[in-house]
Amino acid sequence: MNDPTLIPQVERSGDTLRAVLDSVFAGPAYRWVEHPDPLAFLARWWEAARRWLAGLEQSQPALYWLVVWLLVALLAVIVAHALYVMAQTLRAAGAPEEAGDGRAAPEVRGAAWYRREAQRLAREGRYPEAMQADFLGLVLELDHRRLLRFHPSKTPNEYTYEVQLAEPARAAFRDLVRQLYGYAFAREPCGPDDFAVWRERTVAERYAAAH
Repeated sequence: MNDPTLIPQVERSGDTLRAVLDSVFAGPAYRWVEHPDPLAFLARWWEAARRWLAGLEQSQPALYWLVVWLLVALLAVIVAHALYVMAQTLRAAGAPEEAGDGRAAPEVRGAAWYRREAQRLAREGRYPEAMQADFLGLVLELDHRRLLRFHPSKTPNEYTYEVQLAEPARAAFRDLVRQLYGYAFAREPCGPDDFAVWRERTVAERYAAAH
C-alpha cells in the first residue's frame, strides 16, 4: 500500500530536478542557433552556374563547348599573366643594386663641378653667385692639397685663419676673401671684366706653388 505522505516529497524532487535541468539547458552552450555562412553565396552561384552549364549542354551542345573553350582561354590568360608578373618580380629582385632604375648616378660635387657651375652662372650674368661657386672650387682644390680642411659650415673668412700658406700667398688669399665679401655680400658692382680678373686670382697653383 502506498504511503500518501511520500507523494508530495516525490513531486517536490521532480520539480527540483526539472528546475535544475531547465537552468542547465538555458546556458549559452545549449542555445542551438544556426550561424549563417558568409561565403554561402559563392556556393549558390557555383551551383547555379553548374546547373546552367548542364542545361546548356543538353539543349545547345555547340554553344556549351564554345563557352567551355572561352573559359579555358580565360584561365590560360590569367595563368600566363601570373607567371609574367612572377618572372618580372624575380628579375627585379635579382638585378644588381647599382643598376637602379636606369638613371645616371648624380655627379659628385667636387672642385671641377663648382668650376663649371661658376662658368654657367657667369654666362647668365650672375657674377656674385659665380664667384661664390668659383671660391668653393678653389677651397676644394686646396683641401685636396692638404692646405686647409673644407667643411660646408665654414665661412670664407674662417679659411683665412687655417690655410697653411707662406707669405705672400697667404696675404693674397686673404685679399681674395675680402674681394669675395665685397662682391657677393656687400653687393659691389661686378661685371665680366671683374669676374675675369677674379678667375685669374682663383687659380690654385698661385697658392699651392708658394706653399
